[in-house]
Amino acid sequence: MPKLVWCGNQPWDKAFPEAPIPAEKYAIKLPGSVFIRSIPYGAIPALCCLLIIFLKKRVLGWPNPSPVYVPIGVLLGLLLLPVHEMLHACCFQRGQTVYIGISLEKFAAFAVCHEPISRKRYIVMSLAPVLLGLLPALLFLLFSQTSVSSALLIPVMVMGFLSPMPDYRDVYQILRQTPSQAMIQSQNSGLFWYIQTRSC
Repeated sequence: MPKLVWCGNQPWDKAFPEAPIPAEKYAIKLPGSVFIRSIPYGAIPALCCLLIIFLKKRVLGWPNPSPVYVPIGVLLGLLLLPVHEMLHACCFQRGQTVYIGISLEKFAAFAVCHEPISRKRYIVMSLAPVLLGLLPALLFLLFSQTSVSSALLIPVMVMGFLSPMPDYRDVYQILRQTPSQAMIQSQNSGLFWYIQTRSC
């Protein structure tokens, strides 16, 4: 289990402690704004949400969600944003330090660890918060029988699938730009990969 450090509200560009990184490293290019350029990566998750809603209504049958409770569902989805970051954080290795907090200026939460992990672990870490979309989706499909439960679960499901849009972008770029044996390490200046050399 990594060491988790709660940082509270911080500027989005705050610098965090960095672990040493080899000189022979390569930058992973992440084009454009993290928020604006991540929007296209939400297209497939959004279609999945529509498909799940269609399946529930047309095949399994369900009452229309109660509009009164939809804002509560949205609030629940927002409250799960720190859980999103906790799921990221728990994927780092034992002994590594992960800084968790929020940035009110960007209306976002963060989990930062500038220590190396394998490419495979980095991909798992990036996609772990998808669980916050999958679990509400399963509850909605299998157990939601009332307009109230539907109104609560649909916003949580949609936010759970769409909030990892920047993570989907990162995974796509890592799959494109790095070899399977790469180590991935973030720094305050960006995201890098390198091949770990074995000492004799």
